[in-house]
Amino acid sequence: MRLIKNIAIRTAMLWVLGIFCVLWGGVSIYTMFSFKEMTMTSKTSTLLVQNMNFINQGNDQYFRMVTRLARAVDARRNGDNATADKEQASALVALDKLKSDLVAFNTIDHASLDAALVQAVSRDWNNLVVQGVEPLYQKAVANALDDYQNQAKNVVPPLSRQFGASLSAFSNASAEKFDAAGVRFEHITMIGQNILLSGLIIGLIMLFLTDRYLVVCLVRPLDDLREHFSVIASGHLGKPILDFSNNCVGRLFPLLREMQESLATTVSTIRNSTDSIYQGASEIAAGNNDLSSRTEEQASALEETAASMEQLTATVKQNAENANHASQLALQASTTAKKGGEIVENVVKTMVEISGSSRKIAEITTVINGIAFQTNILALNAAVEAARAGEQGRGFAVVAGEVRSLAQRSAQAAKEIEGLISESVRCVDTGSNLVSDAGDTMQDIVRAVTNVTDIMGEIASASEEQSKGIAQVGQAVAEMDSVTQQNAALVEQASSAALSLEEQAALLNQTVSLFQLSDTQSGVQVVAKPVQKARAIAPRASKALPASNDNWEKF
Repeated sequence: MRLIKNIAIRTAMLWVLGIFCVLWGGVSIYTMFSFKEMTMTSKTSTLLVQNMNFINQGNDQYFRMVTRLARAVDARRNGDNATADKEQASALVALDKLKSDLVAFNTIDHASLDAALVQAVSRDWNNLVVQGVEPLYQKAVANALDDYQNQAKNVVPPLSRQFGASLSAFSNASAEKFDAAGVRFEHITMIGQNILLSGLIIGLIMLFLTDRYLVVCLVRPLDDLREHFSVIASGHLGKPILDFSNNCVGRLFPLLREMQESLATTVSTIRNSTDSIYQGASEIAAGNNDLSSRTEEQASALEETAASMEQLTATVKQNAENANHASQLALQASTTAKKGGEIVENVVKTMVEISGSSRKIAEITTVINGIAFQTNILALNAAVEAARAGEQGRGFAVVAGEVRSLAQRSAQAAKEIEGLISESVRCVDTGSNLVSDAGDTMQDIVRAVTNVTDIMGEIASASEEQSKGIAQVGQAVAEMDSVTQQNAALVEQASSAALSLEEQAALLNQTVSLFQLSDTQSGVQVVAKPVQKARAIAPRASKALPASNDNWEKF
């Protein structure tokens, strides 16, 4: 029995199904063989019946033809030609049917009968037709009565007796073969019935054994498992679980025992840790109370910081506005300096033009001085020529002297003008240099003012960015204040949650105490301790700080 229990259900079912398959396979194979044998036997019987039908029909047509032909001869003897013709026609039909039955007999299957018997029947049948009844019919039609009588008495009877003997032998052989086919059919049927009955009995036995195996190896173990599960579900974890077998269901018992032991260990661990959870929840609640108080102080400090940041934001905003105003003034100064630079540049251009005109006048004076010098030389030459001319050239000499005097005064005036022009050019050059230096200085002033304007613009931009940054910081501090207030509310909720956790820990321990690990162990009861509820935190009003410039310096 132990060995049967250790057989796997799958293996047992495969054996049962295998036996059923072999059993019904053998029955099916024999049934197919029996059907084949029965079909062949039935076919043999059918062929034998067909052969006997053709032989009986041929024999019947032979006697019908002889009888009709004898009636025709008698009627013709009596002078009744109409009856004679009618009987002759009937005899001819019987003769044709006799021939056709002979042809059909020769063409059909003879069911494995002795070939000699078949050939004897065919031969004697053919001899009876060719040598006996056909000549007999011809002589009756020719009205040769003597020949007819001779043929009917001396030729046809021996042929008929020979044909009858062959038919008798063929009929006996057919009857024996038909009887053997019937016996074979009954034998096959009997064996088939016995095999089916045996298969049914074996199937019922296998069904009974399978039912007993399933009850012992499947149903009862499952009932035991269900009972163990019910006991575990009711909280009793100390009932021992014994091994059943090594089959599919039996392997569940060690697993169930391991699950029971693991569950017992888990419940024991939960019991041991429930008190620790309860103590931890109490400490968490106390810590939440302290955290709530500290969060309140932090919220107040953040509110004061937010108020200070608002004052600081106003101061920085005012500085940014002053920086923007200074930047605008520097921009106006830069514009004025640029205009002064443009005026100085125009003066420099004018001085350069004056210097150029003075140089041109100096050049013209030089030309005049050259002309005076040439005139003086010409006057000197004229005086020399007048002296050579003597008395005739005295007047010309006087004119030449006047011309020379004028040339000398022109040269003297040209020299004075040249000196004045040179002094004017020198002064113009000096003024031009001074104006150029003034223009460079104005350019430096313009660049300096432009740099100041840029710096003031950057200062204004930085002040604006600083104002925005401080505003963002103020907003962040305000948000931190809001978050701190929310955290205070969350701390209060956490304190309530810790109290609820403590209560749930006590309830959990009470629930776990329902499990009975053994007779000596019982549930541990934990008494809930009251925990002081965290007090609600109300946001304080922010203190207004005086607005002064000292805030910026301190910052």
